[in-house]
Amino acid sequence: MTKIKIATTSEVSSEKVLKVSAGGQSVLVAEVGGQYCAIANKCPHMGLPMAKGKYENGVITCPFHGSKFEICTGKNTEWVESFAGIPLPGVAKKVVAMGKSSTDVASFSVTQEGDDLFIDT
Repeated sequence: MTKIKIATTSEVSSEKVLKVSAGGQSVLVAEVGGQYCAIANKCPHMGLPMAKGKYENGVITCPFHGSKFEICTGKNTEWVESFAGIPLPGVAKKVVAMGKSSTDVASFSVTQEGDDLFIDT
C-alpha cells in the first residue's frame, strides 16, 4: 500500500465533500462528526462521478441515479432512486438499475498527521 496525502484539515469540512486526486483515482473527502472520511468518486451503478451530488449528514447522493452512500463506510443506503434528479416509481427503479444490485462504494481509511490527511491506496 502507498500512503498518499489527500488534503489538509483546513480544506475539509462537514458541509461539503472535497474532490481530490490520489494515486490516479478521484476521491471524495469530508469531515463527519469530528472524523475524516474518504470514498471513491465513482458510483458503482454505472461508474459515474458523485462529487456534484447532494451531501448531507455524512451521506452523498449520486447526482445521476439517486443512489446514496455513507462517506465514512462507503455503505449503500439507497439504490437507484431517481434519474437526473427526478424520483422514480418502483418498477422504473428496476429498469434504471439495469439488473445491478445494491453495491457499496470503495472507502479509504484516513489518517491524520498534524494538519495533513492521508489515505492508503
